[in-house]
Amino acid sequence: MKKVSGVIVAMLGLGLSLGAQGVRIIMPAEIGINEQKAKPFTATARTTLTQVLPDGTKKTRTVEDRIARDSKGCIYQEQHLPWTEDVNHPVYYVNIYDPVGKRRIHIDPQNHNVVITPVVRPANYDPTDYLALKANRVGETIKNENLGTKEFAGFKAWGRRTTHVFPAGMFGNAEKIISIDECWYAERAGVDILRRRTDPRSGDQVTELINLTRTEPDPTMFQPPPGYTRQSPPARH
Repeated sequence: MKKVSGVIVAMLGLGLSLGAQGVRIIMPAEIGINEQKAKPFTATARTTLTQVLPDGTKKTRTVEDRIARDSKGCIYQEQHLPWTEDVNHPVYYVNIYDPVGKRRIHIDPQNHNVVITPVVRPANYDPTDYLALKANRVGETIKNENLGTKEFAGFKAWGRRTTHVFPAGMFGNAEKIISIDECWYAERAGVDILRRRTDPRSGDQVTELINLTRTEPDPTMFQPPPGYTRQSPPARH
């Protein structure tokens, strides 16, 4: 649980620069995928981000990421960086989790690089981990709400809402920050169907799963592209 909590706190606390605007944002919350065997699918995670800049300009961007899981439980996820300047040439990465080969594959299509990292301790996605998160800093609070069940395109999903309050000064912030994350998870498919997040540092996010087909994906999706340069994993300190 400590590992999951640390990942979530890091996700909420780190930002990316917007350059000339001087605004910092955090990465969108990804669709969670459970490592389930014999339940293949392909789908698109469509994310709409809305942010109001300091000068009052409202900025909206929609990106689509391919995601998939094969019958062996291998998981494929694209992740577009938000607010990249050239919408016709967006910056994105591909992350593959291979539980059979016990490895993670990170692909950089911009530079034609690939990094393969051994997996020592498999970490399967469990949406209930969020319900056990506890605040561990003075002034920090975490409240979880069970939202019950709802139907999404024929899939029954259960929802939860997590309200995370960060005290002033935790990230150099003058005022407290309230971040709200809502997730709807379909047990039968083993994947999040909908994610919503509101955070004053990054604005509003809505990520929905669309075009879900329960068929075996192309096996080449789960392999490093031919001709890419393999790089060593970053040194761990």
